[in-house]
Amino acid sequence: MSKIKELLKDDTSILVFDIDGVLAVEEWGEHNHFALTDEEWTKACKSGINGYTEDRVSPRMKHFIEGKNKSNLYVITTVGDNNEGEFKKQFANRYYGIPLENVYHCQSDIDKTKILSKIKEKNPNVSDEKIIMIDDTTNILNNIMENTNFSTVHISSFLDI
Repeated sequence: MSKIKELLKDDTSILVFDIDGVLAVEEWGEHNHFALTDEEWTKACKSGINGYTEDRVSPRMKHFIEGKNKSNLYVITTVGDNNEGEFKKQFANRYYGIPLENVYHCQSDIDKTKILSKIKEKNPNVSDEKIIMIDDTTNILNNIMENTNFSTVHISSFLDI
């Protein structure tokens, strides 16, 4: 039987969140999850347009995080440029209380595994299974599962938590 929900609720677990589709709802288009191509999105971020506003906050995730020890909360998110990274960092801090120094961004999904190892180095007394990556992309979760001993959680686990 899965221990995912047990690990998520354990106050000693280190929870590592993705932003897009996890902490930020994917409702960018009028009738679709997204309104721009990746290139258009990166160009908008480079020009200073910040789409990470309060209306992107997931009430379910906000409620889940409210009682957690904020020093045990991290973010690893993929970005197209540094502006997007800064927008996401401010979003995670302002709306979820995640410490700024606990928000990481990378340019490649594969780099999330490397950053998880850095988080482990900061928390050497936490067992690997209690370092949990929460993402909406199964390729990322599979890479972590196949290459580390960290736990992985798909965002769908929060549908009935």
